Amino acid sequence: MTMSERLALVWRLAYVGIIALATLTSLELDPTVARALGRLPSAFLPSISARDVVDGIRNLALFAGWGALWVVTAPRQRLAVTARNVTLSGFLLSVCVETVQLFSPIRQTSVLDLITNTLGALAGALVVVAMIEIAVRLKGNKSYLGLPAITFAGPYLCAVFVQAAVLARPTPIPSVYGNPFVRFGASLRESHLVSFAGLDITDLFLFFPLGAFLVTALVEAGWIHRQAARLSIGLGVVLSLAAELSRGAIALRMSGGAFLLHSLAIALGAIAAAKWLPLMSRQLRGRERPIALAALYTVLLLLWSWQPYLLETDFQAIAEQLSLERLIPLNAHGWRVDVYSVADIVAPFFLFFPVGGLLAVWPLRRRGWLAHLLPGLYLAVATELGQVLVVDRFFGGTDLIVQCAGVAIGWMVIRMAGYEPHGVMLPK
Repeated sequence: MTMSERLALVWRLAYVGIIALATLTSLELDPTVARALGRLPSAFLPSISARDVVDGIRNLALFAGWGALWVVTAPRQRLAVTARNVTLSGFLLSVCVETVQLFSPIRQTSVLDLITNTLGALAGALVVVAMIEIAVRLKGNKSYLGLPAITFAGPYLCAVFVQAAVLARPTPIPSVYGNPFVRFGASLRESHLVSFAGLDITDLFLFFPLGAFLVTALVEAGWIHRQAARLSIGLGVVLSLAAELSRGAIALRMSGGAFLLHSLAIALGAIAAAKWLPLMSRQLRGRERPIALAALYTVLLLLWSWQPYLLETDFQAIAEQLSLERLIPLNAHGWRVDVYSVADIVAPFFLFFPVGGLLAVWPLRRRGWLAHLLPGLYLAVATELGQVLVVDRFFGGTDLIVQCAGVAIGWMVIRMAGYEPHGVMLPK
């Protein structure tokens, strides 16, 4: 077994451990085989409630990580071979998890979990393969940094949509059940579509960069700056409207004020990029460009992570944040049965993916403790650990793992696409 094969095995075993922690913690195991077999028939007659739907989405997200990891730790293969291997490994891993849960009187083994776990592994693998193929096709095109600007624009667009559609103003309308149309009707009745109350002005700073990233990606694709700005503004309006309509479908209050604020922020970012991008590309050369972007994006990540920017002064509350239970994956989200718990998991991945992509072509150092993707992992740990000092923020192992995974997957996708480092950000 080669060194790379041993390293791939270590990464996969580590992720198996994460899945075990997330799915097999606090089982209250009952080793009686007869009782376990008695629970088996109910696994094939699952109920489908709101909790089951949310659990299914969580399973998709958890096993998507397995599929993504499988792709980036395996040698390049044909898509059919990759899909087969990932599906089989996800299925077998899920069978093991569900079998162990049969021996728990407080857990429900379900064939739906088996299906969602397997599909999640396949979906994660296909998404990463698609990312690699897109990066390969864009290689050699115009680029301001030596990697496609869509590395920032695509994931950041996803993070902004999740923020607008779910994470912002996440309190659901009480006592609303039924299909999305019923929920949308209730949301429409409860929403104040012409009100600006309750808006977070911080969104102006969080959504602004999306317009700039979109314009940069379009310019690299051959669009004229003004045309790129117009298209980006239109995309921002569509995105903001879709986010508000999505809120209605999950029984969250919609807001015309939020739609206008988010559209305005994206538009301002697009206009600023169209105006200043040519000047900045002339004034910033070589390593100055990635250094400037890395600094600005680090500040941006802190703005995302440390809202509402109020210092926690209760030392008991800080100590409670550092308990070992907080490190158990998905443990902190177990009490929630809404889409928020899923959105809160996937958003950090989108935000930290570009960090890994940037470090793949512009590492801080080629050797030592600042080499390769390590600075991105340090940043992920620092932003998450810093939340213990912020009021109403929650330190958890789930976000920590997801953020580090975002950095690692971003780095590996760009490197597997054939991009090589252009240089180091920090001179000797």
